[in-house]
Amino acid sequence: MASKEPVRLLILDSSQNSAEECIVVLRNAGKATRAHQIESEQELSAALKEQTWDLCLAHATVNDLTAAKAIQLIKQMEKDIPFILLADDNELQSITDGLSLGADDVALDDDERLVLIIERELANLEVRRSRRRAQASLRETERRCQLLLDSSMVAIAYVHEGMHIYANQSYLDLFGFDEMEDVEGVPIIDLVAPEDQDSFKSLLKSFEADAVEEEELTCIDSEGSKLMTQISLSSANYDDEPCTQVIFRSITEDSELADRLQELGSQDLLTGLYNRQYFLEQLARTVDHVVEGGQTCIIFYMSLVEFAQIKTDAGIANADLVLGDIAGVIKEQVDDANLLARFGDDVFAMIYKQGDEDAAEKLGQEICKSVEEHLSEVAGKTFHLSVSIGLALITENSPNASELISRAHRASSYPEEGNNVHFYKLEEVAGSDGDDGEESSDAAIVALIEKSIEENTLKLLFQPIMSLHGENDEQFEVLLRLIDDDNNELVPAAFLDQAHEAGLAEKIDRWVILQSIKLLSEHRSEGSKARIFINVTHETIMDDTFLPWVSVVLKAARLSSEAIIFQIHESDAATYLKQAKKFTEGLAELHCKTSINHFGCSLNPFKTLKFLTVDYVKLDGSFAQQIEDSEEKKKDLIDMVKSLQSQAVLTAISGVESPMALSTLWEAGLNYIQGNYLSFPLENMQYDFSSEAM
Repeated sequence: MASKEPVRLLILDSSQNSAEECIVVLRNAGKATRAHQIESEQELSAALKEQTWDLCLAHATVNDLTAAKAIQLIKQMEKDIPFILLADDNELQSITDGLSLGADDVALDDDERLVLIIERELANLEVRRSRRRAQASLRETERRCQLLLDSSMVAIAYVHEGMHIYANQSYLDLFGFDEMEDVEGVPIIDLVAPEDQDSFKSLLKSFEADAVEEEELTCIDSEGSKLMTQISLSSANYDDEPCTQVIFRSITEDSELADRLQELGSQDLLTGLYNRQYFLEQLARTVDHVVEGGQTCIIFYMSLVEFAQIKTDAGIANADLVLGDIAGVIKEQVDDANLLARFGDDVFAMIYKQGDEDAAEKLGQEICKSVEEHLSEVAGKTFHLSVSIGLALITENSPNASELISRAHRASSYPEEGNNVHFYKLEEVAGSDGDDGEESSDAAIVALIEKSIEENTLKLLFQPIMSLHGENDEQFEVLLRLIDDDNNELVPAAFLDQAHEAGLAEKIDRWVILQSIKLLSEHRSEGSKARIFINVTHETIMDDTFLPWVSVVLKAARLSSEAIIFQIHESDAATYLKQAKKFTEGLAELHCKTSINHFGCSLNPFKTLKFLTVDYVKLDGSFAQQIEDSEEKKKDLIDMVKSLQSQAVLTAISGVESPMALSTLWEAGLNYIQGNYLSFPLENMQYDFSSEAM
């Protein structure tokens, strides 16, 4: 499933508080949810019939519903839903018992392990769904390929152990057969003239599974007439059986011209090497072959470091001559068994047919040395070049050809100067730290937070919230960034957990509020009527001293309390409902407005809303993802907005990243929208809302 897609979650639990805790665990791991609590077999059966689910978290017994019965029901209905059993103890025997029932895994009382299990099972689920989609696509592709084979003007047959298993109509016509049944019992060698049968046998013996062999042969048709043909052999699969594809082309002057044109079409005319298109076609075939169990290969991405400067100094025509000269130097170092091509303006690429990393690196160094030692003389001037080479392995676990090229390209960019050979390594992209490193990192983040608050170096950004119905309301959400020692901006997800653990969350909230009010006061003094949404954590919601404090702050700033909208997270409101009720009521008495953020991800969002005094409800950004592709998502959004507006609250949604969603959001009746498509977060509140009114 896509990383931004919400997790459609079933929770088998008789306690709503316990079920909400599961949702909080996923939310803290960065996963939005659409959760449904199950307390009986009837509810489970109805939920399974209602829609597709991504995950099931279950206790051993929920009222009369046991985990064993739930697993059995899911299997009976042939649903593919990862089932994770939540143990009530920390005994290892619970894992054995749960796996024996048929659960995919058992989570003991350890949230960190539960998150890892969930991530693994969701990844495995996506693999299974991708495989099913691929199988359906393959069936459709095979059907289309069969139609193309049947209608092709080229004579094509599939041969297994020397016997025909398929021949298209052009093949039958070429050899004078009426129907496929006529050729099924005929060995392919019987179609080759006696004088060329030895050559044909040698061709078959030398044929390699990953190559395409071609040779001119004299053949005979069903009436004994001779045909001059060019035969092409390549490995293939037909009806899931490995076989050999045989293509016969009748040799004429026209066919020779077509072959020559095809040859020219695969060449780069400047260097005489293969061109980019041909290289990509062969790379895709190589990747498929390796994935199917063939020998590991290696991509070379060779970038000429100084070529751009030479083009400037010598001109395009002379630079082309230098490029052709260097192509010859590289070609001298490369064996004909490998495929060398000009991939870009100043880039050569190669498929190295051996999987030996040491040999590949040695060859790369030899190419670097030969280019470095070579001097190109053009128009009376001497030019010197160096080359930077990136290597990437093609293995059975490799991604597609495009990503492999990107890997080799990134590896070639690794050295700061030319004349370097560098292998792409996954650990360089995504390294891993041990537990000690994580603890050290957490301590460093806490120290950085304390220092940033003390020195006022936390950073505030302002993202516009725009009307969908033409109003020019100036509204911004205040976003917080922590600046690290390398001047990188860390988002709250990277440091808030540590702040909670260290007891710094409330301190951060008050810093953000003070700075935001100060900046808003300055902005409104210029004639603006801007309002700001300020996020607060659950520590602030539970703090009895907060409301008196914020009242004093607003009076001191001489700022209208209606200019501030305090925003609380839906899961905080659900978890600390009593305190959230008191908090929103207190803000209303101060004439401050309140918003619930990330609405729609808890078990019973409308039940939570009933107890709160709120003015805005901002839906979770996952509701805006890919809604244009799903009628079900559109309906869910429209129904939710209608229900909210019937309760006299203003509605908004964050996470708008694409223009494709705008028409659906407007149709749903949302009041406000927010997202990077509309505007990235700004460093101030200078924004022209009149030009962006929807």
